[in-house]
Amino acid sequence: MGKIYLTSNEIGTMWTQYIQNSLYIQILKYFLETVEDNKIKELIQDSLILSERINNEIKSVFEHEDIPIPHGFNDQDVNLKAEKLFLDPFMIQFLEHTLKAGVIAHGSTLIVSTRKDIRQFFTETTEDSLRLFNKCTDLALSKGLLVRAPSIKVQPDIEYVEKKKYMSSFSNRPLNMVEITHLFENIKTNTVGEMITMAYAQTTNNDTVKKFMNQGLKISQKHIRIFQKTIKESYIDAPIGSNSYVTNSKNRVFSDKLMMHFLSVLTAAGQGNYSTASTASLRNDLILSYQRLAAEIAGYAKDGADIMIEHGWLEEPPQAPDRKQLITD
Repeated sequence: MGKIYLTSNEIGTMWTQYIQNSLYIQILKYFLETVEDNKIKELIQDSLILSERINNEIKSVFEHEDIPIPHGFNDQDVNLKAEKLFLDPFMIQFLEHTLKAGVIAHGSTLIVSTRKDIRQFFTETTEDSLRLFNKCTDLALSKGLLVRAPSIKVQPDIEYVEKKKYMSSFSNRPLNMVEITHLFENIKTNTVGEMITMAYAQTTNNDTVKKFMNQGLKISQKHIRIFQKTIKESYIDAPIGSNSYVTNSKNRVFSDKLMMHFLSVLTAAGQGNYSTASTASLRNDLILSYQRLAAEIAGYAKDGADIMIEHGWLEEPPQAPDRKQLITD
């Protein structure tokens, strides 16, 4: 049997994971320098080891297949001697967010891959990410730092939708459990985005980046208010996370390239979350709200991409050969 080459799916997903893991590695290294709680430190170390292992494996595969190794991010993108910018509770929230993303990313690579060695590796990394996510959740619960979804008593019987009024914007019906789930999760992710943009805005000396981060901060705060208001209208207590886990430090920690790229990752995740929430919701007002807010995020993401291109910070993914040019040359 001849050599089994990597497919476009395998190359594309591994390339993306390499870039994002190289970013997380720098952030986790900084967390290790500033964390004070030993239990949180242990979780950060485990997460860092996993990210480094994934990137080392991807690098090895790419070298063997003669595929260029992405530049990604390195030690020049972080100042490990900078004073503490994030308090320890934020580090748990960050890890919860990134470990969730990791489970999805590794699982996605697994299900689009065909080569046995690639499938085996991402089976292992998905399991490792799940283990760390559970460890993170247990730790957050034990420290009283986990923002939990509302506990609600549901109706006693199974019911079916009998009238189109159920989906009407004017029905004033209570939210169902699926709709509450997505509203709650989008509040949590926007709270993380709020703290990230706040911290990045106060530590950059680039006016364009600072303006972009301040714009992102306002968008996160606006979306949190909208989702909380929607939950409260059903007489349910809206979950409120803390945005006070950012210190007053103005010392440079991360490069503008890293900060801008991380915001592109967050906005892409936000668009995906809103799309999923829109299709899962059965009230027209919720569907329209998610679509409107997703469009706002899309415009913000476009502005971010323009800034990265202008400064030469946006690395191109591997591309297929330009056959038209090869034929005409």
